[in-house]
Amino acid sequence: MAGKFIVFEGLDGCGKGTMLSLTAKWLFSSTNYDKILLTREPTYSGTGRQIRRILRSDRDPLDKAKLMLTLYLEDRKEHLEKVIKPALQIGSIVLCDRYKYSTMCYQHAQGIPLEKTIALHEKMLVPDLTLILDVDVNTAWQRINADRKVKEKFESEAFLEEIRQNYLRLPALLPKENIKIIDASGSIDETFAKVKREISKVLK
Repeated sequence: MAGKFIVFEGLDGCGKGTMLSLTAKWLFSSTNYDKILLTREPTYSGTGRQIRRILRSDRDPLDKAKLMLTLYLEDRKEHLEKVIKPALQIGSIVLCDRYKYSTMCYQHAQGIPLEKTIALHEKMLVPDLTLILDVDVNTAWQRINADRKVKEKFESEAFLEEIRQNYLRLPALLPKENIKIIDASGSIDETFAKVKREISKVLK
């Protein structure tokens, strides 16, 4: 496809949204790219809204594992066909907040084997670059507490630690994919410098 598909991943509180926004501004102001799409998963389609309702209302992170997997897959397939692929075909840079890697890591923490979720995504589009923004759970937890009055389904310290370890395993589990672990424990400027360095490589 003509464009580039770049995914931002990591724990809640890792700074994904900030890095995605800074990346969009940087690309728009300093490169020749005039078509930049910011998107996210879960989406705000019918299925995506159903996922978001569950995330807000449920309190047990282990509950509804199979349902969550089914809903995420349905939402992602629609997202790819209706949003991501059409944008790539006209040469856009697509910056996506979460993709299949979230499903692999979160639903594995819910008890679904990683091998199963990897297999379910085998025929789906592989990003040109995936940036996993890594922070320790204490840092992520402090940021979540500062940002939100109400926690979502998967926001507990013990659960987040398991998810973090799942993320750190992904480069070895998916060696053919361009997955980079970014240490996001420093300042915003320090983290963004690392993000820009990796993105510059795929835009050459």
